[in-house]
Amino acid sequence: MKKIAVKSTIFVAAIALLSGCVTSQKYNELLQKHQRCQDELTYMTSENQNCQDAKKSMNAQLNSLTAEVEQLRADTMRLYRKARSVEREYEKAKQDYDDLLQNFADISSNNQNTINELLGNLDKSNDELTVKEKMLAMQQDSLAKSRAELALKEQRINEMQKILAQKDAEVKALKEKVSNALKGFEGSGLNVHEKDGKVYVSMDDKLLFASGSWTINEQGLQAIQNLAKVLENEPEISVLIEGHTDNVPYRGSGQIKDNWDLSVMRATSVVKALLQSGNIEPTRLSASGRSEYLPLDENNTPEARAKNRRTEIILTPNLDQLFQLIQNN
Repeated sequence: MKKIAVKSTIFVAAIALLSGCVTSQKYNELLQKHQRCQDELTYMTSENQNCQDAKKSMNAQLNSLTAEVEQLRADTMRLYRKARSVEREYEKAKQDYDDLLQNFADISSNNQNTINELLGNLDKSNDELTVKEKMLAMQQDSLAKSRAELALKEQRINEMQKILAQKDAEVKALKEKVSNALKGFEGSGLNVHEKDGKVYVSMDDKLLFASGSWTINEQGLQAIQNLAKVLENEPEISVLIEGHTDNVPYRGSGQIKDNWDLSVMRATSVVKALLQSGNIEPTRLSASGRSEYLPLDENNTPEARAKNRRTEIILTPNLDQLFQLIQNN
């Protein structure tokens, strides 16, 4: 800016000295050059507005932040090249001013107001370029903050993935322990499988109860005792016992009125058997009756009804660490 001011001062002096011998054509050429400078500044202002739009778009589109960062980086490089181009234009303008000083040594002082206006426009253009440089610096700071936030989120995602992998390994190990403990019963209506990060021990009705009864038979009690030994050594595992019936209405009497009551009583019987068979904290256990409304097989056949009459023991690992990490995010 100081160079332009000095140059403009010399230019004014030159106009004052050469006003008497310069043609109007050359003077108009000077004005045209000034207009081109203004056009270039208008273009640069438009480019600056594009950068601001890109910045707003970046804040609104976090899921595509990486792509936006690359685009903003490209925009920054493009603006840098534009700035370099402006510098070259200024150097060329300087050379033009030097040439004009040789040609307009005797310009009249009557044109002083026009020269002052031209210098004012040049100063304004330089001020606009300074503002643009500051805005570019702010954009670079914003990009740096965005990169830091992205790195932090990636770190938290890695932590969650690590916890999930650990819990998955724990569930697989638990399934193996339970399967080994109940291996002798798997051909008698008992199945152990993993689903949705949990271990399911599904026992057919015939393994545990007589028809219409909620008293556990000897074979079923042995299976529950074997399972209790595993749960004693897994204090972080929550246990949900679900009782399921078929869709045949309950025909008994007394305190049991329907399949809802029967499913609840059977689930409660398994809870009590687990507590009696091992040193298990009661707060880890819960019982739920599902009646006939979560069947494994929708068909109304004897085979389907037999499959639906079951008790499921659902073992869930402790996910407090994962939930805490998600809450902190």
